[in-house]
Amino acid sequence: MIEKSQKFECEKCKKEFLVIEQESALYKKKGIPMPSNCPECRREKRSSLRNEKRLFKRTCDKCSINLTSSYPKDSEFIVYCEKCYFDYVGGN
Repeated sequence: MIEKSQKFECEKCKKEFLVIEQESALYKKKGIPMPSNCPECRREKRSSLRNEKRLFKRTCDKCSINLTSSYPKDSEFIVYCEKCYFDYVGGN
């Protein structure tokens, strides 16, 4: 039997949060324990696990215009400026 919505207290920030009936059913179906932290604290934890975005100055591999890319100059990937990219893929 699926339980109704339940209120919990976040272990981290002590704020009250709600787990709705559908969430509860999903946790039970997947065998996952009920969350012990509120959605905001869970999002914060997930965000902290991500790598920060790093940007690099480099040039277009076709026309040599200066640009900023998420790939460093010594990367194995080809990087085009916007114009060269759309010329390459046939965009307008």
